[in-house]
Amino acid sequence: MEKALMQPRLVGMLFGMTALFMTSAVQAQDISAGMRIAKTWCGGCHQIDRQERKAGNDAVPSFPSVAQMNSTTAMSLSAFLSTPHGRMPDYALSRIEIQNVSAYILSLRRP
Repeated sequence: MEKALMQPRLVGMLFGMTALFMTSAVQAQDISAGMRIAKTWCGGCHQIDRQERKAGNDAVPSFPSVAQMNSTTAMSLSAFLSTPHGRMPDYALSRIEIQNVSAYILSLRRP
C-alpha cells in the first residue's frame, strides 16, 4: 500500500524537477541578454565581440579568444563567473545572468 502512495508523489517530483530544468535551460539561451551584460560589466577591460576595434585591456583575454579555447565550456564559464577573481571587479551576477553570459561567449566560437 505504501508503495502505491509513493509512486504518484515520485512522478510529481520528477515532473517538477524536469520542468524546472527545462525552464532554466530555455532562459539560459538568451544570448542577446548575455551580450548586454557583457557590455555593461566586462567591456571596460575585455574586448567582448569581434567587431570591436579597441581591446579593453591588453593584459586580459578577449571574449572571442576565450570562446576558442578548448577548455571553454558552459560549465567552466559558469564556475569561473561564479567565483571572485583578484583583479576583476566585484560583480554579483545571478545564475541566469551567468548562464546568459556563458551562452554569449560560446556563441562567439568559430567552427
